[in-house]
Amino acid sequence: MPALPWAHGIHRPADGETLHVLTSRLPLNHYGDIPRFLRWTLRIRKQLRQAPGCVGYTLDARLPRKTFWTLSAWSDEAAMEAFVRSGTHALMLADMAGRVGTPGFVASTASPEQIPLSWADARERLARQ
Repeated sequence: MPALPWAHGIHRPADGETLHVLTSRLPLNHYGDIPRFLRWTLRIRKQLRQAPGCVGYTLDARLPRKTFWTLSAWSDEAAMEAFVRSGTHALMLADMAGRVGTPGFVASTASPEQIPLSWADARERLARQ
């Protein structure tokens, strides 16, 4: 499955704004959990479209490896944290508990000129973790 194209959120950053970036690697424990995770992904993308502070987001799925990668940019860390702990995303965290192996998360920063973010840079950040 190819990476989904970068989708813009509702936050339009100002020139010179420092954006909060989150890169994640989410390995599922079992192949049977892939359909469940994909259903949640569709719902979460709807939440992301209207999330306060969301600049943009994308997802890459490596189905043979049962691994999903997320990449998102936010106005600040507080906006990202509010999203993670609310709505559909919060429900997904509860439902997928125990179905995800050891995830990897890397926070970094970017400038508006770097949007859309690069998958190559994102994977490099995770590899350095």
